[in-house]
Amino acid sequence: DNVELRKVLEPKEFNFEPKEHWDLGEQNGWIDFSSGVKLAKSRFSILKGEGSRLERALINFFLDVNTQKGFTEYSVPFMNNASMLQGTGQLPKFEDDLFKIEDEDLYLIPTAEVPLTNMYNDEILQADQLPLLMTGYTPCFRKEAGSAGRDTRGMIRQHQFHKVELVVISKPQESDEIFEEMVSCASDMLSALELPHRVVSLCTG
Repeated sequence: DNVELRKVLEPKEFNFEPKEHWDLGEQNGWIDFSSGVKLAKSRFSILKGEGSRLERALINFFLDVNTQKGFTEYSVPFMNNASMLQGTGQLPKFEDDLFKIEDEDLYLIPTAEVPLTNMYNDEILQADQLPLLMTGYTPCFRKEAGSAGRDTRGMIRQHQFHKVELVVISKPQESDEIFEEMVSCASDMLSALELPHRVVSLCTG
């Protein structure tokens, strides 16, 4: 029931059978799954060489494009307290998916959305301060407790992954327009990387 709004670029046709990212990663020395398991446990991996450089380049590219479009870049704590996670809805519903720090009221963040949004927790903003356009890169940590057996090969559903986030706090009457600008920002970056994609409206189900 997700409604497709538009397609951007056409998927490429290959005259050979494309390989999965895990096969390409191991074949070319870009991804080391066994060492990730040795250092931590399953669903951790290591990027190396060109794989690591590519990730770093993409993070910089995303942040640079976002700041060029008017977003302010932030570097935020990778651990937040329970009140902050409640403020963005991770607690109590998704507690099983969070990594908690023992004997501390701290959790590893599942997304930069938590600290970016909660910088204004329990504050009153003036209308002339809005919109607040924020972007930030963080590692993200998730137990993926409810995803056993689904899409678990390769770098899908990892316990640690890296993400660049967009967050905006706006006036209600401006939110739809700004949301479309955020979607366009993400779509433009995929287009710049020549990655075909679809824009869909997710159903409430």
